[in-house]
Amino acid sequence: MTCKTSAHVQHYAKLNEVKFDIFRNDQKVGYHNIIFSRNNGVLTVQNEIKFNIKKLGISFYDYFSQGTEVYDKEGSLFEFVSETSDNKKIKYCKIKKQDNKKYLIDGTNFKGILEKDFAISSYWNHEILKKTTQISGISCKIKDQKVSFLRKETIEVNKVKTESLVFDIQGTDLNTQVWFREKDFTIVKQVLNQKGTWRYEVQAIK
Repeated sequence: MTCKTSAHVQHYAKLNEVKFDIFRNDQKVGYHNIIFSRNNGVLTVQNEIKFNIKKLGISFYDYFSQGTEVYDKEGSLFEFVSETSDNKKIKYCKIKKQDNKKYLIDGTNFKGILEKDFAISSYWNHEILKKTTQISGISCKIKDQKVSFLRKETIEVNKVKTESLVFDIQGTDLNTQVWFREKDFTIVKQVLNQKGTWRYEVQAIK
């Protein structure tokens, strides 16, 4: 079996930056920034997530994560690395392509060789909708998933009415809905249900 972990590079050829505000139970708690850069056909995607949860003005949960995805000229994932401080608990994930059939994975929750088609859980890449397996970009935990198309929906993105496609992703420790802009499959919204309701809303697309 050939692994086809990839990004539809042509869909994102003009995309340089996507910035989200993060809300938990309707209260703004942080941000998620995605930066795209290109060099000789190689696509590098940098993710940075930071949020802080307070109760009665006192901080009790702090989170910071940085991850980098590298895709080769054919759009296949070549390498991924991340490090996360999850309320001061350090987690990591490293993925390295070995050949067309396997990836070497070294992370907090999984270490070994994977010979299975998958997507990283950064969600910007709409290829995740075609997969039955995702790997946590935080800990390398491998999760089975089921993706369902829910509906078309018009939402406001930066006060502009935007046609979107809404998908539901379910699985072990997975309960999330993702909105992709219909015209180019750029992610514009995400809602996660885990220890509260988390909402990612786009603030800038460049």
